[in-house]
Parts: sequence; structure tokens; C-alpha cells
Amino acid sequence: MIQRISLTKSHIIEVAAQLVREVGASGFHISDLASRADVGVPTIYYHFTSREQVIAEAQLANYFELTVGLRDHFTSAVVAVVNRDEGAFNDALRGDIEEAWSLGGFDEQMGIMNLLIDVWADERTRQAFKDMLDAQYARWVSVLSDAKDLGWLDDTYDSGLLVAIFWAASVGQAVIPRRSGLDVHSAAVSDFCLGVLRGHPKR
Repeated sequence: MIQRISLTKSHIIEVAAQLVREVGASGFHISDLASRADVGVPTIYYHFTSREQVIAEAQLANYFELTVGLRDHFTSAVVAVVNRDEGAFNDALRGDIEEAWSLGGFDEQMGIMNLLIDVWADERTRQAFKDMLDAQYARWVSVLSDAKDLGWLDDTYDSGLLVAIFWAASVGQAVIPRRSGLDVHSAAVSDFCLGVLRGHPKR
């Protein structure tokens, strides 16, 4: 059952998300949030059980904003399959891989890794995020399976395993050393990934 979020809570999350983007989780204070959102501290704690939950839900909102392009690429892939347009499907996959890879790193306040760390700090928000990822994972597996049925991708590969590997790679790239000669640019990654999907990876 989907629970409706009150306008007050929605407003608090929106303001908290902006505040976290500016100062990061370590610099986030409930008193600053209350002042900026023009609500009392008791009002915040009426809607949230802890500072960690406020930050987690704010970062979940930031995640949705940060990854809007990924959702657009997925939609384009679905439309391409429906329209039997292999070129548009390839463009959607390339765009998704490149964007996911570029989002995978750290920076001072934002980045997928920082978001995940903050979301994972609150059990309830973590579960909601995991449920959302499970649903998105299943949708991508379905789209890749449909593309294999159309003959666009190597049908010997397990669609679920491919999605899992590409997702893990896009987040895991944050720990790849930036040493000379190691090309981890998003375009090179998408070339390789698309080659794998077709059964002939570019070396």
C-alpha cells in the first residue's frame, strides 16, 4: 500500500535535500533545516524519528533528481523495443551506461556513493530504496530479454547477470585508481559494455 506524504513532510524533505547538497551530511543540522523550512524543530521530529532519517530521505530525493536521466534512458529503451527500433535501443543503452558511469564516483557532497551511504544509515529508507532498486532491476532484465528475443543482443548471456554486473561497475568505478594508462572514461566503458551485450567486446 502506498502511503501519501503530507505537504509539510514533502516540504521538509525538499528543503533538507537542498541543504544536504550544499553542506553534506556532516554539516547538516536540524536547527538549520527548521530555520530554512520555516517550521519548528518539533514539527520535524513529528514527521521523522531522527536526524539520520531526515538525511536519508533527503538523499533519496537527491537520488531521484540526480538519476532522472537514467529513467529517461530506460523509457527510451522500452519505447525502442516496442517500436522495433534497434538504433534507438542502442542509443538508449549507450546513454544509460555513460550516465550511470559518470554518476558512480565521489565528490564532496554529492555522488551516488555518498547518497547510498546516507540512505543506508536509516533502516526504513534503506528498505524503500532496496524495493525500488529491485523493481528497476526487474524492469531492465525484462527489457534486455525482449531485446535478445529480437536478435539485438547475444542470447547466450543471462540478462539478470548482465544488469547486475553493469550496475555494480557503474558504482564500483569510484574505487578504480586514477593511474596513467587506465581508460575509464564513460564513452570507453559504454563501447565495451555494448560489445559485451552483442557477444564481441571491444578490447
